[in-house]
Amino acid sequence: MWRSVVVLFALVSLHELGHAAVANQLGYEVEEVSLLPFGGVAKLSYGSIGFKPRHEAYIAIAGPFVNLFMIGLAFVCYLTHLWSQDFFELVVQLNIWIAIFNLLPGLPLDGGRILRAARSRAIGFESATREAYRMGLALAAVLLVIGGASLWAGYPHLGALLLGVFLVVSVIVGQREITSETIRFLDAKRRKGAVVPEVVRAFAAPMDATVREVVRQFSPDRYHMVYVRDDNGAVITILEEDELLEEVFQGHLLYTLRNIVEQ
Repeated sequence: MWRSVVVLFALVSLHELGHAAVANQLGYEVEEVSLLPFGGVAKLSYGSIGFKPRHEAYIAIAGPFVNLFMIGLAFVCYLTHLWSQDFFELVVQLNIWIAIFNLLPGLPLDGGRILRAARSRAIGFESATREAYRMGLALAAVLLVIGGASLWAGYPHLGALLLGVFLVVSVIVGQREITSETIRFLDAKRRKGAVVPEVVRAFAAPMDATVREVVRQFSPDRYHMVYVRDDNGAVITILEEDELLEEVFQGHLLYTLRNIVEQ
C-alpha cells in the first residue's frame, strides 16, 4: 500500500516537472506547482509573452509524455532485471492511469488545456476557459455515476468516486478564478503590444454592450477591431483592441460602448 502511494507521488511529481520544464523552456515563469491525486496544477506567469495556444498545448502534453517515457524506462529496467515484475507492473499501470486521466478533455486536466488551446482563437480566451471547465464538470459527473453505480451493484469502484469528487472540487475552485485569469490574459495582451504582426479579428457589438462583454470575446494571437452598431444596426465607429484594453485597466469594465463613443 505505502509503496504504491510513494510511487504515485513520485510519478505525479515527475509529471508536473515535465510541465514546468517545457514552460520554462518556452520562457514562462512557473509561479507554483500544486500536487493533487493523479496530477497537479502548474500556475504560470504569462508576463510579457502572453497566452499562446500552441505553447499551452505543448506544456499540457509534456506531462503525459513524461508518463509515456516512464513506461518505456520501466520496460528497460524490467528487461535488464533491475526491477521485479511486481514493481514493473505497478509503475506501468500507474503511468497509464495518470496519462489517461490527465488527457480527459476538461479543465483543470491537461486535456482541458489542450481543448482550450484549440478553441480559444475561435471563441475567445474566457469563453474557451468556461467551456473547458463545463467539460470538466461533465466528466466529473460521469465518474461519479460510474462510481455510484458500481457501489450500488456491489462492486465498489472507489477510484472513480474519488476522482469524480476531486474533479468537482477542482472545477469549482477553477471557475472562481476565471475572471482573474482573464484579467491576467488581457494584461499580458496589453503589455505585449505590437511586437509581432497579428491576424486581425473583427466582430460587431451593440452600443449598449459593456466593455466586459466585449473583451471576454478577445482571442490570443489576434488583434481585435470592434464595429460599434447603433440601435438601427448601422456601424457608427470602430474601436480598436488597445482602446478597449485601456478602458479595462482604468476600471471601466461596466462602461458601455456608448459611454466610450460619446465621451
